[in-house]
Amino acid sequence: MPDGEAALEGLTSFLARFCKVLNPAFDGIRKVRDMSKCLYEGRTFLWSYIVGFLMRMGSRNAMDANRNDPNYADAVLRLADQRAWPDGVGRRAPCSQQGCNFLRRGCTAMLERALVDMVCHMIRLKLLDCARLRGLFAIAVDGTKQERIRCCRWLGNRANRYVLEAKLVTPWGSAFSVMSVPIKPWHDNDEAEKQDSEYHGFLRLAPKLKAAFPNLGICILGDSLYACAPLMEICDSYGWDYIFTFKEGRTPRAYADAQELMAADPGNSATLVRHDAKGRRVECGTVAWATGVEIARGSGGWYVFNVVKVTEDGANGAPYRGQFATSLDVSCSKDADAIGKWGRRRWDIESSFHVEKNGGYGLEHNFCNHSRVSRNIYLLMQIAHNLWQLFNRGVLLPLQKRMKNRNMTQKKWVDILLQKLIARGMRLSLDELPRRYISREFLTA
Repeated sequence: MPDGEAALEGLTSFLARFCKVLNPAFDGIRKVRDMSKCLYEGRTFLWSYIVGFLMRMGSRNAMDANRNDPNYADAVLRLADQRAWPDGVGRRAPCSQQGCNFLRRGCTAMLERALVDMVCHMIRLKLLDCARLRGLFAIAVDGTKQERIRCCRWLGNRANRYVLEAKLVTPWGSAFSVMSVPIKPWHDNDEAEKQDSEYHGFLRLAPKLKAAFPNLGICILGDSLYACAPLMEICDSYGWDYIFTFKEGRTPRAYADAQELMAADPGNSATLVRHDAKGRRVECGTVAWATGVEIARGSGGWYVFNVVKVTEDGANGAPYRGQFATSLDVSCSKDADAIGKWGRRRWDIESSFHVEKNGGYGLEHNFCNHSRVSRNIYLLMQIAHNLWQLFNRGVLLPLQKRMKNRNMTQKKWVDILLQKLIARGMRLSLDELPRRYISREFLTA
């Protein structure tokens, strides 16, 4: 049987470590309340949502269901480091409506800062050192539907909120949220409004990302929407490299030139070799590349980049065929193969959105119609998702391997943790708990 007690102790020690990072950031939220008349501190409202998302309660009703449980409420108060409590009053967590009222107070900038501080903390701990491409961190950028706005009769009952997300992707499949910007619709068609707004959203996201990480080596991963001269020039101006999906429909002339260059030089191609499940070398396709591909700039002149083409058959997995535009140097098949692998890892951000939508977090669920509150709840969801991904890889998987358990779904682990949390509560005193370090064994491909 899975060891729920050990998992809860691991979660307690893990969250206690990140409380030291998040709580100081939460304290930076502007305090405009008379605390002598308030039952809860500001941090408590934020942690009530974070714990709700960690336990996969994808709605406000589900979060309010356990708020009166003394052990659950005590866990929220301990995480928020709220020590003051009236005598003779039973402990309870704040309800979601109280949290919404607090989130109206303009704490968006501080929550965005907390998200960046969390990723910086992970980088400083060297937990992501195995997630580098030529010393660069790969940040995938993509847009998604955040939620549908209710009761918008003046918009034909079809208004949606979209967000452009930047996530740091890893070889082991995690995608840690770094930053996001809301994007607004431009057209009546759902897909057209998302695509057009995503382009303009990147123009606003790029300077914010550069300001948050001025000296960090970054490689931007994006779909074919980003494979155009203006966005490539933005990456160059900030000192970033990029790997974008390269398709004929986006830049037909440059696409045709790349095919001609690859056909004209057969030396710029090689057989793709992979290792199968038994460690044997298997020829499973080809890789080709072209350097010096030109694309026309809007104001005149040409912009130069490289193209990598990957073709895999079904000899070692699912067949694949795709091309990537990149600013990275390509001089051999090894370079081209690495670029192809990281270009395909852009799909980790899509997998992350899928988990948030269908794995219990509640992405696309309307938590509140108020735009500022909705934005703040979305940021808290990303903080919780980052915490769970690192906890799952660094604590749960080593525990599962040590106990020789069969592979368990993350949702089942959440159910076990919630049962143990309600049954015995969460102790956050590190003096009483054995020191547990985040295992780096599973933070690899």
